[in-house]
Amino acid sequence: MSYAPKQKLLRAIPLIFYSVLIVFLYLYLSRIDFSQFRQAEFVWGYILLASLLGLSTRLWQSLVWLVILNSLGANGLYAERRQLIYIYAKSWLGRYIPGTAPWLIGKIYFASRHGISKSKLAISSLLEGGLQIAVVMAMSLIMLFSDRRLDVVNIRFKILILALLICCLIAIIPSVFNRIASLVYRIIKKHTLPSEHLASSQTVIRGSVLYAIGAVFSGLSLFFIAKAIYPELSYSNMLFVMGAGNLAGAVSMLAVFAPSGIGVREGIQLTILSVIMPTELALLVTITTRLWGVVMDLIFFSLSKIIANSAPER
Repeated sequence: MSYAPKQKLLRAIPLIFYSVLIVFLYLYLSRIDFSQFRQAEFVWGYILLASLLGLSTRLWQSLVWLVILNSLGANGLYAERRQLIYIYAKSWLGRYIPGTAPWLIGKIYFASRHGISKSKLAISSLLEGGLQIAVVMAMSLIMLFSDRRLDVVNIRFKILILALLICCLIAIIPSVFNRIASLVYRIIKKHTLPSEHLASSQTVIRGSVLYAIGAVFSGLSLFFIAKAIYPELSYSNMLFVMGAGNLAGAVSMLAVFAPSGIGVREGIQLTILSVIMPTELALLVTITTRLWGVVMDLIFFSLSKIIANSAPER
């Protein structure tokens, strides 16, 4: 490919990204049964609290990404922090496009235009995905599996989740992760991944702790959405609801065939939440969470864009 056509293709990538995103976001929203909201009553104070937690979760995840990049030795992060948070928010919307590639490639493409190493961006994205799944799933199982009410879940599904967790935990062991990353790099780039791009134990531990904190924010947001719809829900059920939300989120990330884990996330939430509230209310919580999540993603994207555009010229 000659230089000029390649440049035209690169300039067209953002337009292609947004065009595809709009199509799949429309398809995602079209699957929501809005008739469920006709008779719904919400305690809006809890919705507001859940929304603050939801936005905090998204901001926190973008900051964890920067921490991981910094641990990998990426340069210029502080000067570009506003733009990078906006890039994270923009790429995060790529989850509504089937497959994990749009989310990962979006961060690599857009952030590399700000002088960040593509290799470090690729490694950080792989590590970020692995850490999120492993940590969030581990926390959800700690919150849920000690509760006898989870007997409603099929034993085979429990065994599958435990097996997936073990695989994810093994994958984020630095020596194992670096082998996997090096293999992928060698297949794509046809040469060895420089050691400066490899993850250290400190990077993995720091990222795990930070994602554990983010999982608390995320789980709490689901609890307050549930309480907004079912005010009788007691605070003694908080860990159970948080565990349900985190488990659904982690498994949906593994369901790369479904845009933003649609269907998978809702199925898990509905099954588990039906244990502690009427099924029709559990269904309403599940549908509300899906729509609320889209709204939070769009608000986070809009706010991060405003902040990025307000950055002073250097």
